[in-house]
Amino acid sequence: MTQVRTQIHILPSDSSAVRAFRTGVSLHSHTEHSQEDLTDLPHIIDRLPVVAQFVRWETRRYRESTGKSIDFSRVYWRGPLCARSAHYLERRQIEKLGLEALVSLTDHDDIEAGMILQNENADQDIPVSVEWSVPYERTYFHLGIHNLPAATARSLMSDMEEFTARPEASLLGGLLEQFDARPEMLIVMNHPLWDMAKIGSHATTLAVRKFLNTYGSSIHALEMNGLRPWNENLGVARIAADFGRPVVSGGDRHGLEPSATINLTRASTFAGFVQEIRRERSSDIAVLPQYGEPLLLRHLLTAWDVVKEHPQLDARRRWTARVFVADDQGVERPLCGLWSRAPGWIDPCLNVVGLLASGPVRTAGRLAGLGARSAV
Repeated sequence: MTQVRTQIHILPSDSSAVRAFRTGVSLHSHTEHSQEDLTDLPHIIDRLPVVAQFVRWETRRYRESTGKSIDFSRVYWRGPLCARSAHYLERRQIEKLGLEALVSLTDHDDIEAGMILQNENADQDIPVSVEWSVPYERTYFHLGIHNLPAATARSLMSDMEEFTARPEASLLGGLLEQFDARPEMLIVMNHPLWDMAKIGSHATTLAVRKFLNTYGSSIHALEMNGLRPWNENLGVARIAADFGRPVVSGGDRHGLEPSATINLTRASTFAGFVQEIRRERSSDIAVLPQYGEPLLLRHLLTAWDVVKEHPQLDARRRWTARVFVADDQGVERPLCGLWSRAPGWIDPCLNVVGLLASGPVRTAGRLAGLGARSAV
């Protein structure tokens, strides 16, 4: 068996190492086609000064007037960047390093970004990829399914959606084997140790290992995630080593900050990069300077990217056109179609978020070490 090799290059201190490579690869980032639920919003808000108190008052008022709590699971948002803008943002960062760029956009359970870009840029190497939600026992995982065959991508996406809605172990194994049989495709277990289902870190780790024991022959790599803590990423690396798999990068970008981790490769095509990971089991990861910022500040900056006004988006310039509520029939409606004007308490909250995300406050937070730092 080929020896597994994962090499981490911390930039800018290891910038000279970049010259040994031809191409940078951005894996795992999101566009307006990703539906991002707000189930965790109360937990996030509790960490924000002033904003937390405003929201507590409003949720209490809502409960007193309606007799029920606000159901955040029915509210979700879509990112500010279209497929073209997201691809350009990732490509530009890589090209500034003096490298050619390959970008694999992975929206949640949606392949439209890649399909759009392939149709518009037939002469470019643009993979059709997705971040697939995979229910598993008491939890669920996100799998990066990269470089789907364009001719059958929609049919395969339909099969994945069917499993997510009605999970059956035999269907999952069959789909993964089908993907694995195509040498140009890459299957990555994204941020595997993130306890998304809130079952506890120990139970999550056990579930990851059990999942890999069952389906690991079809999983090509585990992800070092650019928006997860360094210690968690080290834990992922240990599990990857135990199962003989390399670690690859994953930026997980949702806002306007480009991915904090990318892969470096000597290949010129996405399929060639996949072969480095699958056949050679060799991965070189560049950790970019933004990963060294305190995580809380980076999450706050993403939140500000989501809610601030974007004049270039025309009809979607206001955040109320990018946040949706699902009714009892599952039909989504933007907040701007439900509100004649936003409740008075919201603008002060947004002003606080904007202040916290501003340059001077971020600099002060950086010096104070606000929140856990991402990098070593």
